[in-house]
Amino acid sequence: MSPKPFGDKNDGSKGAGAGGGPTTGGSSILGKLIGGQQVPGGKSKVPAYVNNELLERLRDTVVALQRNPSVEVPPVSLSAFVEAAIESAVEQAEEQYNDGDRFPARPNAKLKTGPPIG
Repeated sequence: MSPKPFGDKNDGSKGAGAGGGPTTGGSSILGKLIGGQQVPGGKSKVPAYVNNELLERLRDTVVALQRNPSVEVPPVSLSAFVEAAIESAVEQAEEQYNDGDRFPARPNAKLKTGPPIG
């Protein structure tokens, strides 16, 4: 599994916004997996919660990578970074638990909400 870029400002593709801004680096993996709110541009809003401290670390990381001249392909946005991280985690799970194949589609369109199972 090779590292995924975080999106490229100069990739020539049109973005999700009306002004054709940068893309977020690929398909919306988590939105497709768990279902989410649709937003313009073929993307989905991810219905997930994260610890406040982790969210601040995420924001700090994205800004630091964007400002670091030694980072070859910095994330174009927080969404691009999150999407690349989710894609990497999904591919790792598929490799480890499903012989590298994509997991079968879930039988119900939406996941059950509420407290964790178990």
